[in-house]
Amino acid sequence: MKYTPLVLLSLFSFVWSQPLVETNIPCKPLSQMAKRYGQLAKLIPTAGQTDYDVKYYDLDFRLDIAKQVVYGKTEIHLESTIQDLRTVRVDLAANLFVESVYHNAASFSRSGDVLIMQLDRAYVPGKPIKIGISYRGTPAGGGFQGFLFSTQDGSSTGIPIVSTLSEPYGARTWWPCKDVPTDKADSVRISITADGTLTAVANGLLESVTDNDNGSKTWVWKHSYPITTYLVSIIVTEYSYWNEMYHFADGDSMLLEYWMYPSKLNTSSQNRWNRTEGMLDIFNEAYGKYPFHEEKYGMAEFGWVGAMEHQTCSSMGNSGENTIAHELAHQWWGDLVTCTNFHHIWINEGFATYSEALYWGEKYGEPAYHSHMASKDMTYTGSIYRNDTTSVNSIFNYIVYGKGSWALHMLRHITGDEAFFQILADYREAYKYSHASTEDFQSVAESVYGESLEWFFDPWIYGTGRPHYLWSWHVKNPEATESWEIRVDLKQTQYKTASSFDMPIDFYFWNDQRDTTVVLFNSKNTEYFTFDLDFKPANAELDPEGWILKHVTQTLHIDDTMASPEEFVLLDAYPNPFNPKVTIPYSIFAATEGQLEIYDMSGHLVYSHPIVHQHAGNHSHEWNAADEMGNNLSSGIYLVRIWTTQGVSRTQKISLLK
Repeated sequence: MKYTPLVLLSLFSFVWSQPLVETNIPCKPLSQMAKRYGQLAKLIPTAGQTDYDVKYYDLDFRLDIAKQVVYGKTEIHLESTIQDLRTVRVDLAANLFVESVYHNAASFSRSGDVLIMQLDRAYVPGKPIKIGISYRGTPAGGGFQGFLFSTQDGSSTGIPIVSTLSEPYGARTWWPCKDVPTDKADSVRISITADGTLTAVANGLLESVTDNDNGSKTWVWKHSYPITTYLVSIIVTEYSYWNEMYHFADGDSMLLEYWMYPSKLNTSSQNRWNRTEGMLDIFNEAYGKYPFHEEKYGMAEFGWVGAMEHQTCSSMGNSGENTIAHELAHQWWGDLVTCTNFHHIWINEGFATYSEALYWGEKYGEPAYHSHMASKDMTYTGSIYRNDTTSVNSIFNYIVYGKGSWALHMLRHITGDEAFFQILADYREAYKYSHASTEDFQSVAESVYGESLEWFFDPWIYGTGRPHYLWSWHVKNPEATESWEIRVDLKQTQYKTASSFDMPIDFYFWNDQRDTTVVLFNSKNTEYFTFDLDFKPANAELDPEGWILKHVTQTLHIDDTMASPEEFVLLDAYPNPFNPKVTIPYSIFAATEGQLEIYDMSGHLVYSHPIVHQHAGNHSHEWNAADEMGNNLSSGIYLVRIWTTQGVSRTQKISLLK
């Protein structure tokens, strides 16, 4: 069945009053990134990584929690992609001591965070290779930084917890691997030996638990789906556990598993986590069957502030309902289909953030969908595509979450529901258990849409800013009786450093008895549209449902009976507050002469500019916060005054913030 939620929502919509909580908290809070994880984002590509393809990881960890030491053994099964492979390079943090290499690895050397292994002979494509690495040490960092020894309450005497969070380049801090998103192992086995009073949780299914003679236990987890390195996870601590069985529409069943701190478990928190079942219903319908349905979906609490979409078992710090939906959606967008590199992180995070809106909309009705998208309307700096991937702050800038979700919201309205969800289905099918880039997603979208969408992707993903529409409408023959000619004047007035946006725009016209929506495709910074309506509208609105991320300034509606030489309108300046420039728009209704003046709050005139216009229309003046001598002015409140020779004067306040 084709998923068209807004159509369904319109049939069952009602006044939605339940507040959305923590909707603008990214799953990886920027404050934590800046504080704890700057150094690990400085990716240096490892030479020779394209010479082989990883097939399987076998990970064995023995944890000495008291001494905060990891004793690890990693086996990597791989195949050569070149004719004469003699050397294998893997990523491994320099502070971890390599004790030996074995199997087909004959010897090794170190170069920074790269382990270089000489093979026992030359290998050609198709021949299996197995290398083994034995190592030990205390992984560096904490929090959003690979591997952490801590306690549940953060105190020195609290219940111990060992947890991992490796995105973007942190897997190498605790196990040797080819640490790139593009080479997914076909499967992974994870063996964890630790204090037997605790519980060890990892990806996939629990194969066995063994009681050892020394009071420790060994947990063996096996995940049999393709997985990239940063999604491999372990957590070891004391847990309260419960589960429930999820039943798919096709008759299959899957275990939902939950691990929560005993101190945090109560009826409210348990009920909130149990909402996962309803979320699965929504996302299965929207995105296709949960991609790891032969294993599990789980959530395990850990000590970090945010949350992380580890494959088949999300790690949850913030576990509000919105975050639960976000991390679950990542199982499709980020885990099943993974960004090719972190320049394209928006196709992980933007998709998961957009999924929040889908969830709230299906649960509470169409107003909730639009309300959630409106909550993502913020001031964004830079482009969704991340040019700099050497810094976690750059990679996980909130723009990839919020504006990335708006890109999907806008694309949905451009293509229509049926095509939009077909795009997602085709994209998922083409790149499932693999990786994709923005260009890959755009190609699929264009294939379904039937024509180029470069006019959309180029400004919205690679460009900056948003459109600021200055517009008015005009009934050219207001005394008509059967057909009324409407003129719409539209101008994009965003800063010149921002992109220019080609977009179809909904214009809604109505009176007490009639209404209609006219879609006009805006492809120029200044454009005029003329069309006929079979009724005379009394009101009009640009994009009333909020399908475009934008600013809007509407000038006074003009018709042929309204012109008055004594009147003009001073419109709201934007942005306000501003730095370094502000645009002051105004409308006139006849030939006008006058002056635009700006005063500081002590009443001193700091800037003036003559106004001379021969015809009615919409105008604006840009001020760069300098006086008439070119001197930059200080922060503060200023008064804008426009007066005309006809004796009319208008004023408003603007704020300069530096």
